[in-house]
Amino acid sequence: MAAQPKLIRVPEAVPDPFAASLFLAGPEAPGRTWRDEAVALLGAGGFDGVIFIPTGEGALDSRTQARWEREALRHADAVLFWLPEGIGEMDLALGEQWGTWRRSGKVVLGAPQAVRQRIPHWFEGPPRVPTASTLPDAVKLLWPLLRPGALRSGGERAVPLHLWRSPSFHRWYRALRAAGNVLDDIEVEWSYRLRAPTGRPPIVWALRPRIWVRRERRHKAGEVVVGRSDVSATVLYVPAASLEDTVVVLVREFRSAALNPTGMVWELPGGSAEHAADRDQDPRDTAVREVQQETGLVLDRDQLEPVPPGARQVAATILTHRAHLFRAALTPEQIRYLEQLEQEGRPHGANPGERCYVALRTVRQILDGGELDWGQVGMILTALLDRPRSSAR
Repeated sequence: MAAQPKLIRVPEAVPDPFAASLFLAGPEAPGRTWRDEAVALLGAGGFDGVIFIPTGEGALDSRTQARWEREALRHADAVLFWLPEGIGEMDLALGEQWGTWRRSGKVVLGAPQAVRQRIPHWFEGPPRVPTASTLPDAVKLLWPLLRPGALRSGGERAVPLHLWRSPSFHRWYRALRAAGNVLDDIEVEWSYRLRAPTGRPPIVWALRPRIWVRRERRHKAGEVVVGRSDVSATVLYVPAASLEDTVVVLVREFRSAALNPTGMVWELPGGSAEHAADRDQDPRDTAVREVQQETGLVLDRDQLEPVPPGARQVAATILTHRAHLFRAALTPEQIRYLEQLEQEGRPHGANPGERCYVALRTVRQILDGGELDWGQVGMILTALLDRPRSSAR
């Protein structure tokens, strides 16, 4: 039996709550109503969520129409842009919507071949938006964005399902709620997914929330929150008599954001889970894998010692992810291997785009130089303050 989606037309309000929502964007050709066909296909597929339809009874002023469409698009888990046969020149508003939402990670684009040939620029180049040449095929592409649904209310409704599925988002959101605060609204600025399948959680995301701060009895807005998976970092060190003489293993790698004179990021070997959707990950296993990928050194899990007090945020004013910190005293064989690797200047990495060069530096050199950021320096000092010491290398 076909499901009955809830149709919301201009100027009806966004329902509260809902489990899944879709916006049908695109022009109507004369004498045809592709939206009716899309609704029937979705209902036949079992979709009983919300469908935003940007048409209504009677004429509305352009400001009311634009405001309604903006709110509906913000609250849509998926957006289908369908460009039917027989359409004329597309209006400016549709082009603006496409330009605004094409990089959102929640868009499917469809048009018959004849229309695609007229506007090839809509279908070419980044980002990789799923495309289809028939309306049934376009609807099939929507399912990963709409299933499974999740009941959301209030400000949660503006979090699209592909971001709602992200463990990194929920870690931040749980902390917000545990403090007694309330998410009133949210603007998702962008999300980055590499080549993950449609509907998969993004690797990195940025949003602007509006939050009711319970303890201060006020609303807080205007900040940007950037999230990603937690990372594991490892302080590999050579025991010495003093903290300043302790040698630490670093990796240097070109990163576009680097602000030091070398143009390279200097950091501890580390990284995050292999998949943004991984809910269950062992930070120690991640640390072992990252050390091997970035230095070639194969560590035993037992060689890694967790550094108390546990995971901490790295830059709490803007970044939500935490660092799980480990340390490991190196054996003579491991030290010789890393010294040889530094001398050869041979890079390692998990993929062709990652080139990590090993560098061994004393704590004194790290403190005197300006290559490492304060977060990296803090992790190194924390890990080494109560480390086992030796009088000789």
